[in-house]
Amino acid sequence: MNRMGIAVLSAALAASLFYGQASASAFAQTAPAAVGHGAFPAKVIKTLDSSKLKEGDAVEVETAGSFKLPDGTLVPKGSKLNGHVTAAKARSKGDADSQLTVAFDNLAITNGKTLTIKGAVQAVFPPKEEAAPMMAGKASGAAGGGYTGATVGTVTNDKSGSNMESSSKPEPAADPKSVGVQGIHDLELNDGVLSSKGKNVKLGSGVRIIVRADILG
Repeated sequence: MNRMGIAVLSAALAASLFYGQASASAFAQTAPAAVGHGAFPAKVIKTLDSSKLKEGDAVEVETAGSFKLPDGTLVPKGSKLNGHVTAAKARSKGDADSQLTVAFDNLAITNGKTLTIKGAVQAVFPPKEEAAPMMAGKASGAAGGGYTGATVGTVTNDKSGSNMESSSKPEPAADPKSVGVQGIHDLELNDGVLSSKGKNVKLGSGVRIIVRADILG
């Protein structure tokens, strides 16, 4: 190959590498990076029934305790967690089971701020009176906006990996480290997919769940 051909080929390779690096850089700038991750308790506020839901239907639950994000933002108890159904089916003839899968998309904090998240169901518990806090740990004092109470959950900072605040009294059954279905007959949970040998998967109002989530900001 003569010198002119080598020069042209070298220029083409250099341009290709530059384009690839630029594309990767652009993707890195547009792809959201998680600012925190972990698990926290929530509660079903409207019955979720796989025989009445379909893919794409909106789902709303609420946090069952308060917790702090890595930047210090308090997420109070009762904040709305919004998501959508990714799969739902009732058991019909020939089916092994009924199924329900939910993905959570954002967390609307009661102070008006909305956080983008990527969340899934990690554990499920039967309904219970809310008198007792959900987690073990230390109690918090008065929080901003006039909020006073214990905090729960294990949202951590991706950079440091340290745990956030947790509640003052132990409640092992709702520990954010829990996985699967606890205390509910004929219901299973595997990789975020709820399944039942019954005709449908049904989570009634008050059912408690642990949500595993990446906080995207």
